[in-house]
Amino acid sequence: MTRDFASDALRRALKKRMPGWAQALLWALASAVFYAFALNARYARMEEFASFRLEELTRLTAVVYTGIFAVSLAVQMRVARGLESYMQVLLALLTGLILLGKISLLDYVSDDYSIFLSNWIYDYSQMSLRQGLGWYIGTDYTPPYLYLLQIISRVDSYPWQYLVKAVSIFTEILLAYAVMKIAGLRVRGTGAQLLIFHIASILPTVVFNGAYWAQCDAIYVSFCLLGLYLGLTGRGARSMMAFGVALSFKLQTVFFLPVLLPLWLRRDIKLRHVLLIPAFYMIMMIPALWGGKSLNHVLTAYIKQADQYSYITMNGPSLYHLMTGTLSADALYEMFGAMAILLAFALVLALCVIVSVYRDRLTDEAVVLSCLLMLSGVPFFLPKMHERYTFGADVLALAAAAYRPRRIALPLLFGLASYICYTAGLPGDNLMDLKWATMFQGAGVALTAAALWHSLHENKEAIGMEVKA
Repeated sequence: MTRDFASDALRRALKKRMPGWAQALLWALASAVFYAFALNARYARMEEFASFRLEELTRLTAVVYTGIFAVSLAVQMRVARGLESYMQVLLALLTGLILLGKISLLDYVSDDYSIFLSNWIYDYSQMSLRQGLGWYIGTDYTPPYLYLLQIISRVDSYPWQYLVKAVSIFTEILLAYAVMKIAGLRVRGTGAQLLIFHIASILPTVVFNGAYWAQCDAIYVSFCLLGLYLGLTGRGARSMMAFGVALSFKLQTVFFLPVLLPLWLRRDIKLRHVLLIPAFYMIMMIPALWGGKSLNHVLTAYIKQADQYSYITMNGPSLYHLMTGTLSADALYEMFGAMAILLAFALVLALCVIVSVYRDRLTDEAVVLSCLLMLSGVPFFLPKMHERYTFGADVLALAAAAYRPRRIALPLLFGLASYICYTAGLPGDNLMDLKWATMFQGAGVALTAAALWHSLHENKEAIGMEVKA
């Protein structure tokens, strides 16, 4: 029988580990191929601009998204240094397909973008950089996200939504990386960890939030998850820096902050490290202060946000959809708003008591579950919750399931609840009545609480090796 020397050589090459120079070559070739695909993708919004600029604008968009592809692939290749060559090729292919899928959603224009973001960016484009930094724009966004909008405004005569979405899609790399690292504290095997990286990047609420809706929740959640990972690995100062950056972007960072108690009880962080959170918050505000915004403004932005709405729920997967139908959301808030706030604080207090009592059994898994319980449970009970406020729970639930695959119900329940609520805020018919979102979210919260209780009551000797001394 004649041997197929070419096939045999190819098989041997694909099974070998790829040296550094070959990785670099694959990265460059994959980026070039992706650029060709991105350059030939259809960008419908480009048609609004003069035809003589179409090629230039398309090239700019292709360069931006090829840059995102190149960074994502470089991060994965660094993690996958020891994997066989065929795995490296699959990583490049999978990364490209996922990003091209997100590019196909870029042309959708949400009401939030058309009514607010596009007008703010246009106004910024008419100002100097310093004028923009000091402008009291009519929004509840804090200054750091507005810095990004100002940078985008410097690109003239361009469909800015492509760059707004690029910011979120780029941040999803850090989001997926942080989920992978948290899961990697338990999950062994580079291939399994990279699979978690890709699953995190294609979770429905992740794709809909950024590539479709042009929202920015991936920014603060990615820094929060990075802070959680750094805390779990004993790098307390860096952890608090990450939480400080997250807090400067969005108030919902406070849903993560109760996790500081178990981290402190495990001696992963010190009390002095916590001071870095307000310190880095203020560091992020320096450009706004330089531009002319008052200290009072940057310190009270979140207080004004809290007073902005008076509804028992804002399409979030909360308990109070079971009460709607007979009374309006604002009337329900007047009647039950104080009770709702007390229920949320009771959950936080109960969790603090539990982790304090069982402080000698706080494994990495228990800390992750306690954080997930806060991210899913507090918005479930608090009033005024938007559909996007459980974004952190949707993502962290994947890491919790990776710790023990039998908990796969957690990301499924939380993801489905959020997706139902997302469809209520986007064009078209609701996927289901929002009461179903309440049921799915409530079931996820209950299962998370049960999983945490079970984790804390496992055989102490079996988990002793993982617990800090």
